[in-house]
Amino acid sequence: MTSLERLARLLPSSFVPGLRLQAEADDGFLRALFVTRRWEEVRAAPGWTDAQRVAFLHAQAELQQRHYALHYRSAEFLLLEHQGQPIGRLCLQVDASEVRVVDIALLPAWQGKGLGSTLLAAVLALADGQHTRCALSVEPFNPARRLYARLGFEVVSEQGLYLQMQRPLTQTCAEGAPMEP
Repeated sequence: MTSLERLARLLPSSFVPGLRLQAEADDGFLRALFVTRRWEEVRAAPGWTDAQRVAFLHAQAELQQRHYALHYRSAEFLLLEHQGQPIGRLCLQVDASEVRVVDIALLPAWQGKGLGSTLLAAVLALADGQHTRCALSVEPFNPARRLYARLGFEVVSEQGLYLQMQRPLTQTCAEGAPMEP
């Protein structure tokens, strides 16, 4: 069973967006999503036009995609959709030792509505079901870091520009509760 299928079973029935595998046709959306995430950072670049900023961010999005393909070969790249329109992405790498959130992002209009929290709760249930920790990387000043801390993630190291965070095994999992299918 794929992570997509397992997540779909773990999400509450009230979770409105759908999840599907990312496709090549989604590249335009993924570039636009990347721009929304990084716009404030590059907006301050002196002497650049907005067109130059967008071109730079599109190039960065391409580099990110290549990095993920190289370093997370077995990851599942998922899109969140609402009424057939993409609204976010979730990339997961699941193996025997951990569930890693490679990337999670929502368009600004969909942030702050509990979708990320609900999705991450299902990811944590997935990790608990296979008795593994859950890990992710985050920039130190990213506001999502507060959400991760509320969900039990702890900083375990600093690696370049990113903090490595991990949610340890829950007590129930550590005691050997039965695994979920």
